[in-house]
Amino acid sequence: MGYNDGIIKWTKIATILFIAMAVVADIFGVVITQYIAYCWAGVFDTFRVVALIVMFYLGTVGGYVVLFSLLKLLSNMSKDVVFDRTNTKLMMIITSALVAIAVDCIGAGFIWNGAWILSIVALFMGLVVMSVRAVFAKAITMKEEMDLTI
Repeated sequence: MGYNDGIIKWTKIATILFIAMAVVADIFGVVITQYIAYCWAGVFDTFRVVALIVMFYLGTVGGYVVLFSLLKLLSNMSKDVVFDRTNTKLMMIITSALVAIAVDCIGAGFIWNGAWILSIVALFMGLVVMSVRAVFAKAITMKEEMDLTI
């Protein structure tokens, strides 16, 4: 077992639980979105409610991309594959999905103001992942340079 495998194991379990919650949210997505539209947003016209439902499901697609990419990243780390270009590609996929979720939430923000907050959170998370990706890319470059000198 590699370094900090306990943390990786628990993070994998948490990721699987989030995937399960996303599946449940998808099953009840129409009901959840209608509740948000009627009770929180005060929206009652069919077009905007349907638009919010479509944006909800588009956002969950991005959520699945993030969660499954994270699961793959954690699997690589549990195999002691850390500073690898595959992981930086996975981080780029996660960042792209978070930006797509933010754009989706911006669209939903025109229907429900709470979506603006979700957009800001998604962009912040994307910034954090992109920063970690930059550190990993630099570490990979340094590792490759050290391997050439030996």
